Amino acid sequence: MGKIGKIWLLCTSMLFIAFMAVMIQTFRPVRNVQPDDVMKIDGWVTGVKEGPGFDIIISLKNDTHHYYINRGLQHNLTIQQLQEQLFNQSVTLYVVKRWTIFTRDNNMGHISKLVFNEDVLFNEISE
Repeated sequence: MGKIGKIWLLCTSMLFIAFMAVMIQTFRPVRNVQPDDVMKIDGWVTGVKEGPGFDIIISLKNDTHHYYINRGLQHNLTIQQLQEQLFNQSVTLYVVKRWTIFTRDNNMGHISKLVFNEDVLFNEISE
């Protein structure tokens, strides 16, 4: 193998390693959420609906992010209950903050804690 072949192999290897690091960071599961791993989002609920995989999707007014409670329907939460309770109301969401290739503003949209009127409706943060 010549000098150009070695340089090409080294460059492609480095690009592959960088690509794999970004993919691992992007698709690693959210587990054992700590208080330092979340950011607080306040907003008015404009929609609550069921998502794929038993997820609960919450939309906020003037916010383009997609917020979801992962497998929320398996955590004794119901769509109807949340719609009646939260629709057009102010809530506080604590979402996982993590940079990925898809979330450059660190807002993953994964709800780790949902607070409404000082009541915690959902919490998976290890405190």
